[in-house]
Amino acid sequence: MRKRISIALAVVAAAVAVPAVVVAASTAYTSPTLKVSQAGTKTVITASAAVADDATARVAIYVGTPTITASQAPGTAIGSVKAQVSALALGGALLPLTGPIIVAPPGAIPAATQAACTQGVTPTATWLLQLTAAGQTLNVPAYLLPTTGPEFALGPAKLAFCLPPPDIPVEQGGATFGAKFLSAELTVDGVFGAVPTGAWIAFWTPWQAGNGQINAAGTVASPAAIAPGAVTAKAKKKGLGAVVSGLVTQAGQPRSNATVAIWGAKKGALKRLGAVKAKANGTFSFTAKTGDVFQARVVAASGSAAPLCAALTPALGGIPCVNPTVNGFTVQSKQVRKK
Repeated sequence: MRKRISIALAVVAAAVAVPAVVVAASTAYTSPTLKVSQAGTKTVITASAAVADDATARVAIYVGTPTITASQAPGTAIGSVKAQVSALALGGALLPLTGPIIVAPPGAIPAATQAACTQGVTPTATWLLQLTAAGQTLNVPAYLLPTTGPEFALGPAKLAFCLPPPDIPVEQGGATFGAKFLSAELTVDGVFGAVPTGAWIAFWTPWQAGNGQINAAGTVASPAAIAPGAVTAKAKKKGLGAVVSGLVTQAGQPRSNATVAIWGAKKGALKRLGAVKAKANGTFSFTAKTGDVFQARVVAASGSAAPLCAALTPALGGIPCVNPTVNGFTVQSKQVRKK
């Protein structure tokens, strides 16, 4: 029998230890959020923060899969990125940025810049996010770093990003445009192996305001679970049609607010009859006016996953856990005949 693993337990299995970090929270750094989804060979990593938050200095994302392929040649495109920043030097204007993710050629990143971000760890791979905005290209390095010791329990590797402070002059090391990170969606192809159930965990550290100093005490953690979805359906005869009901779950737990489209027909190809939302307990019910055979098709968006933080709290050593998420999914039930 297939083992049913809850989202919370999947994280507990991974979170046996966390690297030591200063543990005081920042009251102005509470919205950092990580979302991760996988489809085929592609992994989509979405990181976001709020305009009102302190500026982000460093993000370390622990990879929630044991299979990583990082042998691509320099210059190889491994994906794409869509991002948004608030340009403080332009009155806080929101700038969209897009571009490819490539394997960094040798010498593309100054050794001192890399060492400062990787803290002396030799990267397994170094990537460049080549972001274009307002006629300029911003090359943002990303380092895939191996983990050892207690860190390995969180994942075999972590992705590290270090961002310049947006509120000091460029000549003093500040960001071009005064760019303050708001969001980035990385679509990476052929690097991270898919897992049916697992978790990625991001650690975020902000800048102190106005002085270019890192606020290590403001570090927070945001986890993102990956878990499979499922839907069951049955049809009870009612007049010429039926009441189609069932249950939407994710990792064996009820999944609320998913969109459940009901398809049906008397014979021949199924047609879409309508849709309902799954209730808080994952159940749904739809009255079809006609039809003999039915199917439920579900599209669930990424959602909140409170059990993640509850499960992680003992292992985080006082680091605040914020905005836990679980991936979205698309599934369909077996076709059922009304009874």
